Amino acid sequence: MSVLGGLYSGISALSAQSRNFGIISDNIANVNTIGYKEVEGRFSNFVTSKSVSRNFSPGGVTLRPFYDPQKQGLLQTSDSKTDISITGNGFFVVNKAASSANNSDSFLFTRAGDFTADKDGNLVNSGGYYLQGWLLNADGSVVNANSQDQLTSLQTVNVAGFSSVGQTTQNVSITANLPAGQDNTAVTPHQSTNLSIFDSLGARQTLTFQWDKTANANEWNMTAGIIDDTGTFNAIAGATATVQFSGAGGLTGPLSTDAFTAVGAAFTLNADGTLDITVPQADLEISGAELPDDLPLTLNLGTPGQANGLTQFSGGYELKLANQDGSAPSGLDQVIIDENGLVTGLFANGQTRAIYQMPTATFPAQARLDRDNGNAFSITSNSGDVVLNRPGVGAHGALRPETLESSTADTAEEFADLIVAQRAYSAATRIVTTGDEMLDEAIRMKR
Repeated sequence: MSVLGGLYSGISALSAQSRNFGIISDNIANVNTIGYKEVEGRFSNFVTSKSVSRNFSPGGVTLRPFYDPQKQGLLQTSDSKTDISITGNGFFVVNKAASSANNSDSFLFTRAGDFTADKDGNLVNSGGYYLQGWLLNADGSVVNANSQDQLTSLQTVNVAGFSSVGQTTQNVSITANLPAGQDNTAVTPHQSTNLSIFDSLGARQTLTFQWDKTANANEWNMTAGIIDDTGTFNAIAGATATVQFSGAGGLTGPLSTDAFTAVGAAFTLNADGTLDITVPQADLEISGAELPDDLPLTLNLGTPGQANGLTQFSGGYELKLANQDGSAPSGLDQVIIDENGLVTGLFANGQTRAIYQMPTATFPAQARLDRDNGNAFSITSNSGDVVLNRPGVGAHGALRPETLESSTADTAEEFADLIVAQRAYSAATRIVTTGDEMLDEAIRMKR
């Protein structure tokens, strides 16, 4: 039995070393695979029966693969704004399909963060898995906030639906000089200030302020209105005010009531000298076949008591600055993922909007996750339930934008292991040949 047992022990060594050869070969093949986690062959002895002091029954050796999904690979820089890596604990949540249909079995977890947009606008990595995130409202809050600890609260990050975003104008500021030598008897309007603003439909409207010098010293009348597509000025009812200047050229102050008197009903005069006005829907130009909403605006003409906005100095009329914070709808220029996991759209008009929040996933026993194709892992009964949270919160690792995590397989180390495996396999063949010779000698005894 000892000779046969020794043969079987040698055969088990051949089997274990050949399997280890396969593991090492797979590691070498994936040495440049993003997010790959090397597999290590771990040997343990196999006992067929308990030994006593005068009796030994050979068993052999077994091999079990071991991998650590959390083993940190080196980070390499990338030029892509949607490439991302994790330092520390955690996985990206991905899905096998673009639409999970609330099927939690289709969710997988990976450290491969090389995401790019496909033809449908979905962010997908080289393994073919779709990045998952929490959809955000326009104010940055999570849409499914009440269930965001569940995988079913996630959806595929898709940027195609955010191809056009505009901003309604809310604030208008003007820096201009009205000529101190203006002839008040000249044909009105004496001066005009025009600027483009944007309504609730993203259409451009022309807001105009007409300035008329009164017979009183340092005093002008202001009238606000909208210019239509024929070039006609249409005054907004009640959008009038009298503007007072000091002898130093700036708005009279320090009180806002010093600078603005005879304020029309359409204006609300604020303590800081700004004027609030709502342009009625009826006064706005029609955008195609639709009417925009009423347009509330805050007008800033400078600080009362200072010459930092609207002024009255000698010389001619000069518009120095006309700012407004609205913009027309424009296409999506690019998408970036930042260190907080925010997927942000950058639009051609200069606007930005956070559209998704990426979570990271952790597990009580990540080494018990099952390996899947494409450097992904799946939940098992031994791994524990998934914990979702924002990157960098608690035990969740931090994100590094524009980087990728390299494979943890090291070529030099793998080739060294390959040499050891080859020698161990050769030694195991000697066990088999030696056992064969011993059995042959035993058979010869009968001849």
